[in-house]
Amino acid sequence: MAVNPMLGAGMVGIQKGLRGVQQAAQDVVEQNLRVPAEEAQESPRRVDEVKEISEALVDMRVYERQVQASAKVVAVGDAVTGTLIDTIA
Repeated sequence: MAVNPMLGAGMVGIQKGLRGVQQAAQDVVEQNLRVPAEEAQESPRRVDEVKEISEALVDMRVYERQVQASAKVVAVGDAVTGTLIDTIA
């Protein structure tokens, strides 16, 4: 008997989203460690670094939404499975 494919797809989406959040968080940390605080205001590269941090934060939000959507898929799959079991039983 196969497991509900909706549950599997939702779990894969959650796992990918969590990995994405972790990677985006790591990118933010790496950007903050690149330039010492005293040099941050004088660096001509500061605009690029802020842009990279902003992109990482946006990515983090995108992955957060992916996890939320995948969790809803799992919840719906669970409800459908429960309904089918109740109907058959």
